[in-house]
Formats: sequence, structure tokens, C-alpha cells
Amino acid sequence: MPYNDPDPSDPNILVGVVLPAERETMREMAYAFAEEFALLGYDSDGLFRVFQNPFYAAPHQAYRALGEEAIRKIVAECLAAWGGIQFRIADGEWQNEGKEKIRNSNFAIRNGGSE
Repeated sequence: MPYNDPDPSDPNILVGVVLPAERETMREMAYAFAEEFALLGYDSDGLFRVFQNPFYAAPHQAYRALGEEAIRKIVAECLAAWGGIQFRIADGEWQNEGKEKIRNSNFAIRNGGSE
């Protein structure tokens, strides 16, 4: 069989379908995107711009379906829950909370507070 001519009986063929969804499903999807980007360290403005940007098709679709006010509320809730997590690249030695030196750590995670 030619490379670009997939076999219909192959179970590994990627098949996309459109499923009907309700407004609440769109809201849950928007929460999932907002949580992901909040965990990546986005602030309120940056996260809201993700929803406004058509390049991010699914968040933008949620923005168009739910409206600006609903998206701002979702962004605020997700940042309140997940916005304090920060990642820091550590090179060499640094002190952890137990005051033990950790050598050659690739990264550190802290949840709010100071080091």
C-alpha cells in the first residue's frame, strides 16, 4: 500500500470527529486551558491574551463562546488557585528549606513565599 494512502482497517489511523457540546463543556475546557497556562507561570494579562489570540484556536473559541467577562472570571479563579507556583533554574549549590545544600539540581519548585 502506498505511504500516503492509509488502509481504512488500520486501527492507528488518526480520525477526527466533531462532537456536540454544551456551553458548560466549553466552560470546563476554558478552565483546563487557564489552569495549564497558570501553572506555566502566566500572569493575568498574559493568560487573558492567550484567550484573545486566534493562534490559540481552542482557548479563542472558548473566549468567543463565553465572552470576555466569563473568561476574566475563569482566569482570576485559576490564578488564585495556581498562580503562586514558580519554577527556578538552579545552577550549582542552593539552600532548600531544610538548610541542606543540594548540588547540581536541574530545577527547583516553590509555592509562593521566599527562599
